Amino acid sequence: MEFVRKYPIPVIGGVVAVIVIVAFFVLATIFGWWPVVLDIVLVIAALLSMALLGALVYAVLSLTRTALQIKSEVMPVLQSLKTTSSAVRESAKTASTFGVSPAVRTASLLAGVGSVASVVMGRGQVQKRSERRQKRRQEIEREMAKEELNGHR
Repeated sequence: MEFVRKYPIPVIGGVVAVIVIVAFFVLATIFGWWPVVLDIVLVIAALLSMALLGALVYAVLSLTRTALQIKSEVMPVLQSLKTTSSAVRESAKTASTFGVSPAVRTASLLAGVGSVASVVMGRGQVQKRSERRQKRRQEIEREMAKEELNGHR
C-alpha cells in the first residue's frame, strides 16, 4: 500500500505500458510479425481518419445550419432598422431647419445601435417567439387540466 501512495496509479500504469510495448517489440522482431503489425496499424489509422472526416463534415453542416438560422433572425431586424433609419432621416431633414440635426443623428445612431445590441444580446425575434410558444404551451396544459377535472366529476 505504501508503494501506491508513493507512486500514483497513472505512473504505475505508464511503467507497465512501457514494459508491455518493449516486450511486444522484442517478440515482433523475433517472430517476424512487423508486416502484419504494419497492416493492422494502417487499417486502424484509415478507420480513425474516416471517423474524424465524418465528424468534420457534421461540424461543417451544423455551422452552416446555425449561420442560416442567424441570418433568418437578423434580416428582419436589419429591415426594421432600415425603416426606422429612413424615418429618422426624413425627420432630420424636416428638423434641420430648426437646427436640431445633430441631435436627430445621434438619436438615430442610438436607435440603430440599440436594435443591433438587442439582437446580439438575445432579445430579438427568437426570444419573443419562444415566449409565445411557452405561453401557448401553458394555456394548453391548463385546458387539459380543466378537462381532466371536468371528466372525473
